[in-house]
Amino acid sequence: MSSDQDAEHFADGITEEIINALANIDLLKVTSRTSAFYFKGKNIPISQISDQLNVSIILEGSVRLAKDNIRITSQLIQAKEDFHFWSETWDRKLDNIFAVQDEVASTVAEKIRENFGHFEIEENPKKRSIDSGAYTLYLRSKSNFYKFKKEAILKGIEQIKHAIDIDPACPFYHASLAIYYSYLGLMRAMPAHEAFDISRKAAIRAIELDPTDPEANYARGIGYYFFEKDLKQAEHYLNLALKYRPNYTNALLGGSVMDTITGNHDRAITRVKKALELDPINFENRYYYAAAFLRIGRYKEALTEVNSMLKQAPYHTNAYCVKGTVLIRLGKYEEAIQHYQSVPVSAEKRLPYYAGIGIAYAIQGKLSEARDFLKQANETGQNLHLAAEENPNVIINIYLGNIDLAFKEIEADIKAKKYYLNFYKENPAFKLLEDDSRYDIFKTVFKNGDFISDAESNNDSGKEAQSEGSPSALLDEKEIEEFHSLLLEHMGTKEPYLDPGLSLRSLADQIYISANKLSWLLNHVIGKNFNEFVNRYRVEAFKAKVKLPENSNFTLLGLAYECGFNSKTVFNNSFKKETGLTPKAFLKG
Repeated sequence: MSSDQDAEHFADGITEEIINALANIDLLKVTSRTSAFYFKGKNIPISQISDQLNVSIILEGSVRLAKDNIRITSQLIQAKEDFHFWSETWDRKLDNIFAVQDEVASTVAEKIRENFGHFEIEENPKKRSIDSGAYTLYLRSKSNFYKFKKEAILKGIEQIKHAIDIDPACPFYHASLAIYYSYLGLMRAMPAHEAFDISRKAAIRAIELDPTDPEANYARGIGYYFFEKDLKQAEHYLNLALKYRPNYTNALLGGSVMDTITGNHDRAITRVKKALELDPINFENRYYYAAAFLRIGRYKEALTEVNSMLKQAPYHTNAYCVKGTVLIRLGKYEEAIQHYQSVPVSAEKRLPYYAGIGIAYAIQGKLSEARDFLKQANETGQNLHLAAEENPNVIINIYLGNIDLAFKEIEADIKAKKYYLNFYKENPAFKLLEDDSRYDIFKTVFKNGDFISDAESNNDSGKEAQSEGSPSALLDEKEIEEFHSLLLEHMGTKEPYLDPGLSLRSLADQIYISANKLSWLLNHVIGKNFNEFVNRYRVEAFKAKVKLPENSNFTLLGLAYECGFNSKTVFNNSFKKETGLTPKAFLKG
């Protein structure tokens, strides 16, 4: 909302930081950046946004910059009723931006918890002071990174390096540098070994400064997976990234890919499904969903998901090739061949995929046709299925019976760290080699040999499943009895509910209990969230006051305010919820 249009990156950066802070809270599902930013600057009804994102609460806000001053406004909206149940404005100096950012995120989390139910919030968040100039460079670098173009990312790298020069002790600057270089490596925008080496060093430095930084742990994990081929370390760091940011979609997707490799199939689907819930507008997540079903052998479900994605992105080359693979796995060879005859490489251009067609013929035993299409694939150097890096000289030659040639190619591909070999266990062609003494070469695909043990994977899966279930008890039976009695006595004698500014945290301070424990007590023992609990007392106070003759000259809303309500809508909703009547109907009765 500033006159300076160049400050847009600043607002975007603050928005992302608030999203990330909220995403660190387990049991609170927070829509990711990609899907949230889809609605930026669009005049779309709240109900439509909530339907598309499948959310019950919308956080809306604005940023205004004026010289060295910043104003942030935020409001929370209950989507179903389009009801604004909280709003606040912060006016701060720009050099205090990180503190106000944290304050916004923690206040938002508190208000959601008070109105909707229990989850734990960090009691004593880390206090961090940063240089405002370096932080501005960091936000600009983020803005450039999200353009996902090499030139813009390189510009972002220069900006984040400058930020590091100014403030070398800030962990998330190093983490961002690690993310930027890992992306360049994955996209082949620069030599992979060079990109991942820089990413690794930056991630290690970030973790040294802050072991809980989710982006640094994520960057370390994908480096281990894609470049160092160390499954055990990769899973370790991706699990840490999800521990410190449970709603981290990239880590969920990366973790799901590794789960398909390690045989933890249920968690693979759970993770990618959660990523879809958090980021429903990003069609790339649907691609991961289809690929996960393909890799665990659930081909019908894979076909359903890839068809769904291609409706959203009909020119997505990798998704188109995945569909061909799924058709082959389902035994629909002629349909797959027809499908591969016209693969989109852009909105304007389509090509036959010779490797895919050759594989479909080879599996059927049509070896002459398979040889012809393998020849065309080699002559053109074509490899449309970039995500898989399929090598037709391996797969087709296995079916042609050229096993020595196939193993020679496999050995070269392992040295080149070709991605398709990560999934050798699920490829039907490689199953034909299992009785060959040279099959053990596949154990060299990953640094630590074969897969992580089932015991380790299942142990981690259990931990993650537990985190998505009911939170563990924060009070024992004796404490429950003690604080329950203390709370009810305090509410009855001190009447703190008459204060319209009463919060869960301030009530917790009054009875000498942590806010997390009071929230748990209210929701899991008393069975009400904070606002329901407090407003019930306010309703009872109103019912007593409204019947007194000396209050006959007061308006109903005036009496409601005297009883602690600070909103007409909240008063009317709470009163009807408790009594089944409107305040006027109650008075007449």
